[in-house]
Amino acid sequence: MNLDKLYKLYQEAAGVTTDTRKCGPGMLFFAIKGENFDGNSFAKEALKKGCVASVVDDVEIGKSEGMVLVENVLGTIQKLATMHRRNFDIPVLGLTGSNGKTTTKELIKVVLSNKYNVHATEGNLNNHLVVPLTLLSMPFDCDFLVVEMGANHMGEIAELANIAEPNFGIITNIGLAHLEGFGSAEGVKKGKTELFDYLRSTNNSDGSHKMAFVHGGHPELLEVSEGMKRIIFGTDQEKPRVVFEGEGMRRQFMWNEDGYKSNPAPILLEGDYNLDNISAAIAVGRFFDIERGDITASISNYVPTNNRSQTIKTDSNEILLDAYNANPSSMEQALQSFALHKKHPRLVILGDMRELGTHSMKSHSRIVELCHELALNAIFVGEAFGEVSQDHNTGRFFSSVEELISEIEGGKIKGENILLKGSRGMAMERLLPLL
Repeated sequence: MNLDKLYKLYQEAAGVTTDTRKCGPGMLFFAIKGENFDGNSFAKEALKKGCVASVVDDVEIGKSEGMVLVENVLGTIQKLATMHRRNFDIPVLGLTGSNGKTTTKELIKVVLSNKYNVHATEGNLNNHLVVPLTLLSMPFDCDFLVVEMGANHMGEIAELANIAEPNFGIITNIGLAHLEGFGSAEGVKKGKTELFDYLRSTNNSDGSHKMAFVHGGHPELLEVSEGMKRIIFGTDQEKPRVVFEGEGMRRQFMWNEDGYKSNPAPILLEGDYNLDNISAAIAVGRFFDIERGDITASISNYVPTNNRSQTIKTDSNEILLDAYNANPSSMEQALQSFALHKKHPRLVILGDMRELGTHSMKSHSRIVELCHELALNAIFVGEAFGEVSQDHNTGRFFSSVEELISEIEGGKIKGENILLKGSRGMAMERLLPLL
């Protein structure tokens, strides 16, 4: 079946899925291959669950009734997604960066929703398969699309940009993330700036230039966006600029631009690193004509989820849960902000940072040193921290979350302000019931 016919089938379907657990009447199933599974083997099951067809690339399975045979299912779903995107003459904002992507995306979504029917990446699903699924789940009445783009190796952002074809872009920051895949800090920089490279290389259908939103407080972002059509924000010179006052449950934010200053408003986001995320959302909102009061209210009402910058008050402690992910850049930012704003007694419980490759020992050692420099009472959890423990006489080290759970099961931690952070694979939130 050619792509035009498949697109017509898609338009008539009730939705698309690559997971038979989510199949339902009238849906279109795509048999994607993974490292440990072959979606082709589930194609018949999808039909039994009511799917109108299964798109497969196994020749033998493709001979059965209800199957749509293509050369490569992943490549087909990517091309189909681009075909669907081209039916929309709307703003499409591509968003990437080492830290803060998902929070920035969620803030932009709530701000823009004051005026637009916004469709955005769900959660932090941002890879070469989920970006196409994000596009294909875009309703026909959508008038603004926000696409989060994640990458752990060179060329991945370029591929995602060519699929989604954004006409606006944001790089939240360029830090030390996924060093195992990118190889070096310079590799991360080149990988992330592929989004801006795409915007530079293509124009809008009317001949106008595609545009970037750039935080003026990041010299590297200013450098890689040089010569582009861009909106600069986030500094005393380039507004909007955001500030926090207070801390914990009493934290408020204010922002200003061009003689305007908002009233202080409560906010549930912790950590000074979120100032950049909020600034980005305000800058995008103002460019797209969202009223100032609506922007402030939307950000104030935003409730962080997925273990990101959440303040949790228990009977024993106040906890800043920021355990969705961690890399050297985000860990340093979180520690510095925590040390600056949190009152004593302060305790940090830190889990391993993953995907650092040969940079792992040096990076974990630096985090231990930083905790000592900032005079933070620290507990380190995981094999990577364990490997550097013999070089440091500060902090307590545990080989796993399970080992730490055994240590504190008796309720030994009380009356603390706690930062709980680590890579997703560490699942540091398992400690919450004991804190």
